[in-house]
Amino acid sequence: MTRDELIREYKEHSGTWPALVGVYGVIVGTMLLSGYLMVG
Repeated sequence: MTRDELIREYKEHSGTWPALVGVYGVIVGTMLLSGYLMVG
């Protein structure tokens, strides 16, 4: 990807940042919780 394409993608998706962060947060939280339960 060129720099211009990256900037265009970023601008298109900038409105969905909170949703993306929320989804990633849930995924990471689930992974951490399952790992903690397996170890503990």
